[in-house]
Amino acid sequence: MEAKQIRQKARENLAPNWWLSIGVAAVAALLGGLLLGSSFLPNLEADVGKRIFGSWNWEIIEGFRVSISNGILGFAAFIIGGVLELGYAQFLLKQHDGQPLQFQELFSQFDRFGTGFAQQFLRTLYTVLWSLLLIVPGIIASLSYAMTPFILAEHPDLTASEAIARSKQLMDGHKMDLFVLYLTFIGWDLLTVLTLNLGNLVLNPYKNAAITVFYRDITRQK
Repeated sequence: MEAKQIRQKARENLAPNWWLSIGVAAVAALLGGLLLGSSFLPNLEADVGKRIFGSWNWEIIEGFRVSISNGILGFAAFIIGGVLELGYAQFLLKQHDGQPLQFQELFSQFDRFGTGFAQQFLRTLYTVLWSLLLIVPGIIASLSYAMTPFILAEHPDLTASEAIARSKQLMDGHKMDLFVLYLTFIGWDLLTVLTLNLGNLVLNPYKNAAITVFYRDITRQK
């Protein structure tokens, strides 16, 4: 299927359950965003801190605290992110196949926490190692491993390494197709900047639905 056809099919899949899809994608993004250090704390904290420690000292304290906090929360996001990917992949596949959907699907794979973490860790590690050579090999590696969460969602008997290997086989001859699909969303990505990223509430489920269509299409071809 061409990118235009994939996007059309994605919109058709989303049509019956747009709001649920937006909610699931938003919660997944919100969890990741909050764990990475997004803050809704009022400015009162800073005002009090400056009064007690002085403006210059407070900036040092605040900088140190943010660095530590972001490191811890970033690590927590990395730990939990892999298993959430499996749950989200399961949701997306059911959406594509017209099966009944539930919000709780996002958290349905927590009994496979180790597999979820392993697949994310290994994909990240391999991509980083390839990126040490040049940027292009890193991008190619990332595209090769992109279908891993879908494969694990459909084949719970596989290990993370086996799913990564199967993703590489599945993406053989299709990496450029996926790259082109990503490029077709660049215009939408730029538009979300004008909405202070609020547009991602709609764009993220649309993107992921399109990637799911892509996965189903190449799986059928193989």
